[in-house]
Amino acid sequence: MEEIKFFKPSEPYGEFSNFYYTPVILLNEIWPTVEHYVQSIKFEDVNLWDRIKVMKAPQDVANLSSKLQHKLRPDWEDVKDAIMLKAVKAKFFQHHRLKKILLETGDATIIQHNPNDNYWADGGDGTGKNKLGLILMHVREQLLEISKDPDLILPPWIMFPNNDRGGMFWNMGWGEDYIMEWSRFVDQFGAEAYRNLFPEPLDWEGTYN
Repeated sequence: MEEIKFFKPSEPYGEFSNFYYTPVILLNEIWPTVEHYVQSIKFEDVNLWDRIKVMKAPQDVANLSSKLQHKLRPDWEDVKDAIMLKAVKAKFFQHHRLKKILLETGDATIIQHNPNDNYWADGGDGTGKNKLGLILMHVREQLLEISKDPDLILPPWIMFPNNDRGGMFWNMGWGEDYIMEWSRFVDQFGAEAYRNLFPEPLDWEGTYN
């Protein structure tokens, strides 16, 4: 089976790195990268969250977090895998281009190749647990359950399930750009055919009319 290894955002498949600059919406807030979100949620101090969120470089975020290990939430070891899954899922569900890249890996084994990390990565020699790689493959399976077509743009209630239909998110920036792209796609695909794949939930009733 093919193996896909990734590490730095600037290298092949760098989109899989938590340091890759892609915003995610979680807890009704926009986080610059997955790294910003995960490193913030390690702590219970929301003031620290605000401090981390405005930091530009994900590496600086990671460095700050490593200096604050004494402030970690007491249940971090129990919840860290679930938190990482939530963040990675948001990243690949909320960005069509990244979803497409992940789906096009097929059934390849995805490995974070980092000699400095034996938990989220392979430790550099394959002895690490590669938890991030396993999570990416799990998210890939979740996407495949929805559709095997990497070019299919998912509807807003799947991509952004926590954003209310009437919210301001859809009228500005990222949300507005997505709605326009999705609407064009649905028109080209055919509204009825698309609706058969993705019937609108009650909160989005009348979307295709």
